[in-house]
Amino acid sequence: MHVRNPYVHNPPDFRALAESYSKLAKFLHDDATLDFTDPEAVCALTEALLRKDFDIDVELLPDRLCPRVANRLNYILWLQDLLDSDSFGSDHTNSSKPIWGLDIGTGASCIYPLMGCRLRRNWHFIATDVDDVAVSTAAKLVSRNNLTERISVCKTDPGNSLFGPHRCGDSHISQHLHFTMCNPPFYSSSADYNASQALKVTPARSFTSAVPAEMITPGGEVAFVMRMINESIEMLRNDVNTGSTWYTSMLGKLDSLKEVVNSLRKRGISNYAVAEFIQGQFTRRWAVAWRFDGRRPLPEIANPSDPLPSTAIRGLLPPSTGWILDLSRTNGAYDDRLLDKVLSMMKDNFGEFMKLEQRSNGENTRYISGYSQQGNVWSRTFRRNKKRKIEEHSYRVEGSRISESTGFGFRIFVEQYTPSTEIQKCTIHWSYGSDPIVFESFCGMLKDRIQRIVSK
Repeated sequence: MHVRNPYVHNPPDFRALAESYSKLAKFLHDDATLDFTDPEAVCALTEALLRKDFDIDVELLPDRLCPRVANRLNYILWLQDLLDSDSFGSDHTNSSKPIWGLDIGTGASCIYPLMGCRLRRNWHFIATDVDDVAVSTAAKLVSRNNLTERISVCKTDPGNSLFGPHRCGDSHISQHLHFTMCNPPFYSSSADYNASQALKVTPARSFTSAVPAEMITPGGEVAFVMRMINESIEMLRNDVNTGSTWYTSMLGKLDSLKEVVNSLRKRGISNYAVAEFIQGQFTRRWAVAWRFDGRRPLPEIANPSDPLPSTAIRGLLPPSTGWILDLSRTNGAYDDRLLDKVLSMMKDNFGEFMKLEQRSNGENTRYISGYSQQGNVWSRTFRRNKKRKIEEHSYRVEGSRISESTGFGFRIFVEQYTPSTEIQKCTIHWSYGSDPIVFESFCGMLKDRIQRIVSK
C-alpha cells in the first residue's frame, strides 16, 4: 500500500464498523469476518468504510463493480504525490488554487472524484463514462454528497476524444487539466476474460460483479492506454499548455505495465513515473503516469526506496531524479555553513547564467533552488562558446530566446551532520529538464566542487 494509506497499520475493524453501519451487521459472522464472495457483503463493507473514514454517503449497485477502498485510495495518494512535486515546500492540503482532474470511466460509484474531493478541498473533477446507468448513478451520488459544484459527471461517446472537451448537460466543459486518471477494463473480450479465470489455480477470494462494459474493452487495457498516449501527444501538438498535465492510468497486469513503459520510451517520453500497489497477500495493481514538460517528480516518487519496488518493476523505473553525496569527516570537518558556501560557489561560477536562490520548505529545511534556461552551462562546450562570444546574448537567463525544453532546474540540500556515522550528506533533486545525461553531468561537477570546499 501507499505509505500514507491509513489502512497499512490500521486495517478495518469489521465489528466496530457493523455497530455504526447496520447494513453491514447482517453480513458479519460470529467471528467478525465477512464472506468476500458475497457481492452484497462487499458492497456493504465499501459503503461503511467510505462513510466512516471519508464522510462519503453512497449506495452501491450490487450488479456493478464494487470499488475496494484501500486500493482506490492508493491511486489518489500517488496522484497527490505527483502534483505536490510541482509545488515543493507548499501547503498542498490547504491550498486554494483549483486543481482539475479528469476521471475517464468513472463508473457508477464515482469513487475517485468523491474521494479526491474529500481529501483535497481545492480539487475539482470532470467524471466521464459511456454507460447511461453509470452516468446517472454517479450524478446522484455527487448530488447526495453536496459536491455538484466540484464534480461534473458527463456522458461521452466511445468515439469521442478521451480528454475532451466534454458535454455535460447543456454545456461544454473545457478546463485545463492538471491530471487525468483511469482504471480501464482489463480484458479485450469475453474469451480473454474466461481464459484469465481458467489460469487461476485457486478460486477467487473476493467476488467481482460487473457488467461487460466494466470488464472488457477492445484490445484490453494496453490498447486503451496506448490510445491515451496517442491522444495526449495530439493534445500537445494542438495546445502546448497541455504539456504540464499528468496523464495517468491504473493497470491490472504487470505485462501491461511493461508494454506501456516500453511504448513511452520508444516515443522519447522520459518524464514518466510508475507505481506498484500491493493489497493484502494476493492483489497487486500498477499505475503509470507521463507528461511532456520538464518538471520532474521528486526522487522518492520517481525512484522510491521506502518501500523498495519489487524486482519485477525496477527495470521499468524512469531516470533517477535524485543523487546523494556522502561527505565523511575524512574529507574534512563538519561545516554548518556548507550550504551557504555551495551557494556562493555556484553564484561565483554560474550566477551569470543561472537563477540561484536559497529557500526553505514547510519544515524550515533550507535548500538551494537553481534554474538555467540554457541548460548545461558548466560544460566545456559552453565555456568555449562563451569565450568566443558566439551569440553571447542567448546565454543570458533574462531575455533569452532559448526554448524551455533546454532548461535545467535543481535543488540542493545539505542534511544535518550525524555524529554516530560522522557523515554529512548533500542531496540533489533534478526538478526540471529533459535530458538525464545533463543531470548526471551536473551531479559529477557538483561532487567535485563540493569536495574541494569540504577539504579546505
